[in-house]
Amino acid sequence: MTMILAAGETASFADRMGRAGLNTLLGMGMAFFVLILVMFVIMLFPLFFREKKKPSQTRAELAEKAIDNTISQIEEHEAQDDSELVAVIAAAIAAYEGSSADGVVIRSIRRRGARKQWQRA
Repeated sequence: MTMILAAGETASFADRMGRAGLNTLLGMGMAFFVLILVMFVIMLFPLFFREKKKPSQTRAELAEKAIDNTISQIEEHEAQDDSELVAVIAAAIAAYEGSSADGVVIRSIRRRGARKQWQRA
């Protein structure tokens, strides 16, 4: 098995393997060069596409303000829901005992970890 180079010339097995190795190294080298070039282009993106800084407030101030707003909304929501929840619980207890809800006094409401039980049902 010899390779024909020109009219009448042939290459030995060692010459063919040398050329194959050279082609392999050249192909891999080009691929790595292109990958490194792409890496540098991507590293330059922040220089061209910077976000403009907002001088009005820092992130810590914005986070603190968002937390305060969320806490106030939760407190308002809980205050509204507690009166409805107390009325429902009082009505349920009165219906269970067969009496009126006027005599039922609810002093505190605590949540129990019963969600897992309902999820298993």
